[in-house]
Amino acid sequence: MHTYSSATLHPPPPLIRESHSPASTNSLLTPSDYQSPLPPMSLHKRDPTSPVKRAHSAHHSPLPQLHHLLESSSNPELLYDIRLQPAQIVSKRRVITSEEFNDPAISPWIPSMTIFHKYLPWSIHVKPSGYSRSRRMQYVTVWDVLNAIHSSLRETIRQQDYDNLGHGSQHQNRVKHAYESRYRLHPRNSPGYQTEKMGGVRRIDFLVEYVKFMGLTPHNVESGEYTLHTHH
Repeated sequence: MHTYSSATLHPPPPLIRESHSPASTNSLLTPSDYQSPLPPMSLHKRDPTSPVKRAHSAHHSPLPQLHHLLESSSNPELLYDIRLQPAQIVSKRRVITSEEFNDPAISPWIPSMTIFHKYLPWSIHVKPSGYSRSRRMQYVTVWDVLNAIHSSLRETIRQQDYDNLGHGSQHQNRVKHAYESRYRLHPRNSPGYQTEKMGGVRRIDFLVEYVKFMGLTPHNVESGEYTLHTHH
């Protein structure tokens, strides 16, 4: 796992609340939205041969093409607070199927990805779970990307990482507030509340309020590197 140098880490800008801004991410996603099913493990090893998947892989672009669920957008199809489990991903427009989650994340297929975020000093490495018997290769799926983002950002930080923000600095205070907001997503006396509180500051807290998934853009496609975008 490689990291950014401290010189490339951008502190989040001041948060400006607008009257027309979306609802706060300090609350759980509404149950009225369509719930996306958790992809069955058995689906990860089958070839993507459905018509929808062939449409993705048949795109003869000179550059790798991100799956439409992962493309950067000001109005992304996925509604996802990346503090929460990927199983809680929803969409207001339609039901996202298990087959789509198990589509290749990139066409042409790639065996791994590295994801960066400008507010994080760490990179996110994505390992493949998809396997094509006909091509005899592993490939990264859409679910692999979403799961890797969540899992990597769940890791606890070192004291040095926290100290590097500057003792008592505005950035450090915002990270601390993000940690507090995260465990308060759960009812006070629930196991989740205690687990999150006792777990301390995690990587996700370095994104402060910017926890809404907004998609990916290419960073260095030859090396399989992409940039993650989030919003508050």
